[in-house]
Amino acid sequence: MGRMGRSRRIILLLGLSSALLGGCWDRTELNELAITSAAALDVSKNGEWTLSFQVVIPSSISAAAGTAGGPSGQVPVVVYSTEGETIKEATSESYMEAPRKLYFGHNSILVIGEDAAKKGFSQIVDLYLRNSDSRETVSILVASGDGRSILEQLLSSETIPGIGLERILEKQERYLSKIPNVRMYDLIKKQLSPGRSILIPEIIISGGKEVTGIDQLKQTTVPSKLRLGRAAIIKETKLVGWMSDDEALGISFLSDQVNSSTIPFISNPEKKEAKDSTFAVSNSKTRITVRQSEGKYNVTADIKVDGWLNETGSSCNLLDPETIRKMEESVKTEIVNMCKRAWAASKKANADVAGISERIYRKYPKQWKQMEQDREDVFKKINLQVNVEVNMKKVGLSNKGYNKLSKKEQEQ
Repeated sequence: MGRMGRSRRIILLLGLSSALLGGCWDRTELNELAITSAAALDVSKNGEWTLSFQVVIPSSISAAAGTAGGPSGQVPVVVYSTEGETIKEATSESYMEAPRKLYFGHNSILVIGEDAAKKGFSQIVDLYLRNSDSRETVSILVASGDGRSILEQLLSSETIPGIGLERILEKQERYLSKIPNVRMYDLIKKQLSPGRSILIPEIIISGGKEVTGIDQLKQTTVPSKLRLGRAAIIKETKLVGWMSDDEALGISFLSDQVNSSTIPFISNPEKKEAKDSTFAVSNSKTRITVRQSEGKYNVTADIKVDGWLNETGSSCNLLDPETIRKMEESVKTEIVNMCKRAWAASKKANADVAGISERIYRKYPKQWKQMEQDREDVFKKINLQVNVEVNMKKVGLSNKGYNKLSKKEQEQ
């Protein structure tokens, strides 16, 4: 064969190869996908998994954007549920009724119904670890009832409720620090840690009738809204109890997870019983020290808190150092009591949500391996000492409370 023939064969082979390599045999077009913004997991009456999806309706979103963010005549999302003996089977059942393939790439929220949470998270975690199309950054919430009702609730300030829920979690974590925004990878890490416990935010529908239609949003007051509630205590992938939001803030202090927060306190405990002032936490640092003595563990939490006076109903002179010292002591008392109540609630549930067991494991790894089977008894015997240092760096624009200023004006 001549040189020209060989060249033609090479060109032909290259052409065929490029044709084979350039195609996307498994591609999925955008108009074939159903974008899921949130999902919920419940347990049906017959014990099967019920998976609910909050699917975005693109035409409704574009219509809302065209009216300067106002609601269009169509709901922005649709919610439907499927059932199965396994979670993946429930997902696959969606092909029986959905015209599009579910796409979870933008799914930011997973709501677990109370019954499903009591049943356990292990199968959910396994699903997220085993499948590449599942997002480990999805935020987890626990509903005191069923999870589907949470997905059906519309928000007046956000077109897509799933995105609105994610922003509520982010803002609460940043400005209040009561309950951390728990993502799937946080849950996985905690379940593999020595304590095997974690707090997850509760999501509730507060108010009256649920808001599921656009017409209900076309008024200044909506009958109900989504809000964060208590903290669900998860131990070894199961719901074992609840904490109040104040107790959860105490756990945040103990586990060094406070970004900023507000602490109401009594400005002058000697004269008043009601809380009339607010301390804004700007910085908080917690150092945990563990010591072993006679088979028991003594844990000391040294908490240093900086902030400023955000509000006061006191008529005290804020230029007086003694006044500031008393206020700092009052704030300290509030934080110490909060941490003690949180620790008592943690012990009652026998769930180490503050991560103290991990501290013991790091310092005494050999002893921990010997007592790992009896870690619950060890946890019950832990003695916790809380030391708090409060530094009120500033008192705001005025050196006197408004009560004192108004009294002076009345005297003149």
